[in-house]
Amino acid sequence: MDNNANSVESIKTTLKLIPILKTQFNVKRNADEDDPLLFIGVAESNLIDKLRPVVEVHFGAPYKPAGESAFWKNLFDSFVKNIGGIRTEQTLFKKEISPTLALFCAFWPWGSNPVNTSIRIGLLCESEEEEQALAKEVKAFFR
Repeated sequence: MDNNANSVESIKTTLKLIPILKTQFNVKRNADEDDPLLFIGVAESNLIDKLRPVVEVHFGAPYKPAGESAFWKNLFDSFVKNIGGIRTEQTLFKKEISPTLALFCAFWPWGSNPVNTSIRIGLLCESEEEEQALAKEVKAFFR
Protein backbone atom coordinates (compact mmCIF):
# COMPACT_ATOMS: atom_id res chain seq x y z
CA MET A 1 0.00 0.00 0.00
CA ASP A 2 1.44 3.37 -0.96
CA ASN A 3 1.71 6.40 1.35
CA ASN A 4 -1.40 8.09 -0.04
CA ALA A 5 -3.50 4.97 0.53
CA ASN A 6 -2.07 4.67 4.06
CA SER A 7 -2.92 8.31 4.72
CA VAL A 8 -6.49 7.90 3.48
CA GLU A 9 -7.02 4.81 5.64
CA SER A 10 -5.61 6.56 8.70
CA ILE A 11 -7.89 9.55 8.07
CA LYS A 12 -10.96 7.34 7.63
CA THR A 13 -10.17 5.41 10.81
CA THR A 14 -9.80 8.62 12.82
CA LEU A 15 -12.97 10.12 11.37
CA LYS A 16 -15.02 7.25 12.79
CA LEU A 17 -15.12 9.65 15.73
CA ILE A 18 -17.73 11.85 13.99
CA PRO A 19 -20.62 9.34 14.08
CA ILE A 20 -19.73 8.57 17.71
CA LEU A 21 -20.03 12.27 18.57
CA LYS A 22 -23.39 12.43 16.81
CA THR A 23 -24.91 9.33 18.39
CA GLN A 24 -23.39 9.17 21.88
CA PHE A 25 -23.19 12.91 22.59
CA ASN A 26 -25.95 14.30 20.34
CA VAL A 27 -23.50 16.66 18.61
CA LYS A 28 -25.41 18.48 15.90
CA ARG A 29 -23.60 19.29 12.65
CA ASN A 30 -23.59 22.94 11.60
CA ALA A 31 -25.44 22.77 8.30
CA ASP A 32 -24.02 26.16 7.25
CA GLU A 33 -20.50 24.74 7.00
CA ASP A 34 -19.74 23.40 3.53
CA ASP A 35 -15.95 22.89 3.63
CA PRO A 36 -15.41 19.29 2.42
CA LEU A 37 -12.52 18.77 4.86
CA LEU A 38 -14.10 20.24 7.99
CA PHE A 39 -16.81 19.06 10.38
CA ILE A 40 -18.27 21.63 12.75
CA GLY A 41 -20.72 20.48 15.36
CA VAL A 42 -22.17 21.97 18.50
CA ALA A 43 -22.35 20.21 21.86
CA GLU A 44 -23.58 21.26 25.24
CA SER A 45 -20.53 22.43 27.21
CA ASN A 46 -21.35 20.17 30.16
CA LEU A 47 -20.61 17.15 27.92
CA ILE A 48 -17.03 18.14 27.08
CA ASP A 49 -15.49 16.34 30.08
CA LYS A 50 -17.21 13.11 28.98
CA LEU A 51 -16.43 13.69 25.32
CA ARG A 52 -12.70 14.44 25.75
CA PRO A 53 -11.63 10.83 26.52
CA VAL A 54 -13.47 9.60 23.41
CA VAL A 55 -11.62 12.16 21.27
CA GLU A 56 -8.31 11.16 22.91
CA VAL A 57 -8.85 7.56 21.74
CA HIS A 58 -8.74 8.85 18.15
CA PHE A 59 -6.32 11.81 18.47
CA GLY A 60 -4.18 11.18 21.54
CA ALA A 61 -3.57 13.73 24.30
CA PRO A 62 -4.43 17.39 23.59
CA TYR A 63 -1.82 19.33 21.64
CA LYS A 64 -2.99 22.39 23.60
CA PRO A 65 -5.30 21.72 26.57
CA ALA A 66 -7.88 24.21 27.80
CA GLY A 67 -6.47 26.54 30.42
CA GLU A 68 -2.93 26.45 29.00
CA SER A 69 -1.59 29.65 27.51
CA ALA A 70 -1.55 29.70 23.72
CA PHE A 71 0.56 32.83 23.32
CA TRP A 72 3.74 31.17 21.99
CA LYS A 73 1.90 28.62 19.85
CA ASN A 74 -0.06 31.42 18.17
CA LEU A 75 3.16 33.29 17.40
CA PHE A 76 5.50 30.51 16.33
CA ASP A 77 3.63 27.25 15.68
CA SER A 78 2.75 27.00 11.96
CA PHE A 79 0.11 24.33 12.60
CA VAL A 80 -1.73 26.57 15.08
CA LYS A 81 -1.37 29.58 12.80
CA ASN A 82 -2.77 27.60 9.84
CA ILE A 83 -5.95 26.67 11.72
CA GLY A 84 -6.51 30.29 12.67
CA GLY A 85 -4.99 30.34 16.15
CA ILE A 86 -6.18 29.08 19.52
CA ARG A 87 -7.23 30.78 22.73
CA THR A 88 -6.49 29.83 26.33
CA GLU A 89 -9.97 28.40 26.99
CA GLN A 90 -9.90 26.25 23.84
CA THR A 91 -8.63 22.68 23.50
CA LEU A 92 -6.75 21.53 20.40
CA PHE A 93 -5.89 17.98 19.36
CA LYS A 94 -3.50 17.16 16.52
CA LYS A 95 -2.89 13.89 14.73
CA GLU A 96 -0.08 13.86 12.20
CA ILE A 97 -0.88 11.66 9.24
CA SER A 98 2.27 12.53 7.27
CA PRO A 99 4.84 15.35 7.32
CA THR A 100 2.48 17.45 5.15
CA LEU A 101 -0.88 16.34 6.51
CA ALA A 102 -2.57 16.58 9.91
CA LEU A 103 -6.02 16.05 11.35
CA PHE A 104 -7.18 18.29 14.16
CA CYS A 105 -10.02 18.45 16.61
CA ALA A 106 -10.78 21.60 18.57
CA PHE A 107 -13.23 22.44 21.34
CA TRP A 108 -14.21 26.11 21.08
CA PRO A 109 -16.48 27.27 23.90
CA TRP A 110 -18.88 29.99 22.83
CA GLY A 111 -18.11 33.32 24.46
CA SER A 112 -21.60 34.58 23.68
CA ASN A 113 -23.34 31.46 25.03
CA PRO A 114 -21.15 29.41 27.41
CA VAL A 115 -23.73 26.60 27.40
CA ASN A 116 -22.44 25.56 23.95
CA THR A 117 -19.10 24.45 22.58
CA SER A 118 -18.21 24.07 18.90
CA ILE A 119 -16.36 20.92 17.99
CA ARG A 120 -14.28 21.28 14.86
CA ILE A 121 -12.65 18.32 13.15
CA GLY A 122 -10.58 19.13 10.11
CA LEU A 123 -7.83 18.12 7.79
CA LEU A 124 -4.92 20.47 7.24
CA CYS A 125 -2.88 19.91 4.08
CA GLU A 126 0.36 21.65 3.20
CA SER A 127 -0.54 22.02 -0.47
CA GLU A 128 -3.72 22.84 -2.33
CA GLU A 129 -3.10 19.91 -4.68
CA GLU A 130 -2.96 17.48 -1.78
CA GLU A 131 -6.14 19.00 -0.34
CA GLN A 132 -8.03 18.63 -3.63
CA ALA A 133 -6.90 15.03 -4.07
CA LEU A 134 -7.88 14.07 -0.53
CA ALA A 135 -11.20 15.92 -0.67
CA LYS A 136 -12.36 13.53 -3.38
CA GLU A 137 -11.51 10.49 -1.26
CA VAL A 138 -12.52 11.52 2.27
CA LYS A 139 -15.07 14.34 2.12
CA ALA A 140 -18.01 12.02 2.79
CA PHE A 141 -16.49 11.15 6.18
CA PHE A 142 -16.79 14.79 7.32
CA ARG A 143 -20.59 14.72 6.94
